Amino acid sequence: MLGLNIFMKINLLIMIGLTLLLVVLSPLLIMGIINLGNNIRTDDTKEASEPSTDLQYEEISPAVPPSSTTLVISYPSPVPTYTPLPTYTPVPTYTPLATYTPVPTYTPYPTGTPTPTATPTNTPTPTNTPTPTATPIPAGPVTSVNLLNHWGTDTPLLSLCDFSSALIPKLTNEELSFMTKNLNFDSARFFPSKIYDDETTKIVVTGNPEKSPIKVYDNGTHGDDIANDGLYSRACVSKDDLGIIFSENELGGKASSYKFNDGYLRVVNSDLRETVSVVNLTKNLSTSGHAMFMELDQESYEKVRTGNGYNLQDSRTCEVCVEVLSFFGDVFDHLILVPDEPDNISSYHRTSDNIKGIMTYGDPICDPITWNNHGKNNNVNQDYKEAKFGCPSKFLDGRDYPRLKGIIWAGDPYIGRLNSEFGHWIGVGPKNGNFPPNSEVSWNSNNRMDIDNQTTVKGPWPITGPLLDPERQDSPHYVNVLSDNQWSLSRIKSEGNGLFSLAPQKSEDYKFDNILLYMMGFVSYEDALVDKYYYLNGLDLGGCTTGEETLMCTAQDTVIQPTQYKEAIEFTVEDIFTKYGPREPVYSTLTKHINAPAIVLTDQAPSNAEITWYDVLFEWWSTKDSYSDQYQHTWHSVTRGNSTISTGYK
Repeated sequence: MLGLNIFMKINLLIMIGLTLLLVVLSPLLIMGIINLGNNIRTDDTKEASEPSTDLQYEEISPAVPPSSTTLVISYPSPVPTYTPLPTYTPVPTYTPLATYTPVPTYTPYPTGTPTPTATPTNTPTPTNTPTPTATPIPAGPVTSVNLLNHWGTDTPLLSLCDFSSALIPKLTNEELSFMTKNLNFDSARFFPSKIYDDETTKIVVTGNPEKSPIKVYDNGTHGDDIANDGLYSRACVSKDDLGIIFSENELGGKASSYKFNDGYLRVVNSDLRETVSVVNLTKNLSTSGHAMFMELDQESYEKVRTGNGYNLQDSRTCEVCVEVLSFFGDVFDHLILVPDEPDNISSYHRTSDNIKGIMTYGDPICDPITWNNHGKNNNVNQDYKEAKFGCPSKFLDGRDYPRLKGIIWAGDPYIGRLNSEFGHWIGVGPKNGNFPPNSEVSWNSNNRMDIDNQTTVKGPWPITGPLLDPERQDSPHYVNVLSDNQWSLSRIKSEGNGLFSLAPQKSEDYKFDNILLYMMGFVSYEDALVDKYYYLNGLDLGGCTTGEETLMCTAQDTVIQPTQYKEAIEFTVEDIFTKYGPREPVYSTLTKHINAPAIVLTDQAPSNAEITWYDVLFEWWSTKDSYSDQYQHTWHSVTRGNSTISTGYK
């Protein structure tokens, strides 16, 4: 037991000794380890270890005794300001240059320089004035567009139209105001007025609603905009509701027209949908192959809506003309302005008399003083005394377009009078012209615009027309003749050997005679020279029966006896040549072509159906050899195949 106690005491002493030894030796051990670590870092190690760009290791002078070395890890002073990465800017998407679309070439005069037709002997030799080139120089590239979902608004289809359809058009304030002014008259309009045959329209009528071809309402239902406002309406009206049919005799079966009161609905065969391409020329001007379209502002279109379009036609105020001419240049012979709602007005505004030898030649510099020379007298024609032909001040933009002869307002719903308006730029002549020569009369003595109906010259009405009662000499007092048991309008016909008769007026009589075609530059002097014409001065038809409106001449009255007129004055194209000089430019194939765009005036972007309708209409008129009871002669027909015309832009 004693031995165990002694052993435990010895162990306790050993442990106390070891503890004291450890306490004494610990500082020395720690210092040794530190020195060993500092000595391990050699120069080779420094070269092999490149410093970090963000965190640097560097030696500093320690604030400790030189006998000790301390490893310090620190940021550089000062700490760099954090510069964020630049915001990512996407690389712009590459937009390729637009594919160049060649500018369609407006149908130019035929190429080639034909030999001018020789003039007859013993007459002055005409000077061949070169015709300006017909190739336009557009202001910039143009873009073809697809009609689908591009122009105007869609119209309810037959299968989709009900009286609550959102597609049923509502009248604008301007349209409501216009219709309201006609409350006391039997008037009508269609909204829209051009549709495909699988679409519908809305009819709005004033006056007596019982006359409407379909039941109409003024109670705010069935598409009526405002109840009890005096405007009677009916939406979802189809082609079949109005009994409209397509006929080969009307525009080749491609389209048809319907008229109620003063409203016109045009229906186009839906097979033609998406068949007409359109070219954008300017912001407001576009074109198909056979018609152009000009969108007007509300102030200008109000003149169209109210039938007050003269300011739109006058070259001094015609904004439409300036936009078209400034884009194409001086490449047009005539401009045709077509209101999209017919106003039954047709007129011609003369802008230049730059063709010699056709009775209407004025000095192209400014003043038409050569009326004196051509009229063989010393008096300036009062009708043209104030005119300034060929002067920059004549056009709204201050420029001059000497090739342009005139501006036509074509408000006839069936364009039949369009043919006659072209006749107004040629020779009805000055009122002091004394033509036929030495007759002391003028073949335009009745109204100074058209050729008297007491001549045998034929042409489209009203440039020439049916015979008027010689006593009353105004419409509607025409001379009717009984032929084949039918009463017909009549004309004077030469039977040869100084004999004349009253002949029924036929469609063939509404074509231009050769004397007029010569003046227009469409036939040669020699071809026109073979025809003879007569002016019956002092015609007396007292043997016929005078009616309230017409003069009725029965079969036995059709022969005009020599005792029924004072004299029969014969004249030919040679009399024009001798009195007014040769035509300049002389007839050639170059003079047979006319550039005359048909510009449809609208108040908004035209619909697909509207573009197709006018393209069909003017394609028929400008390219076909045809006659229609509604639309009269086409250009090819009225000029007897002697002229071509371009009405659009290809």
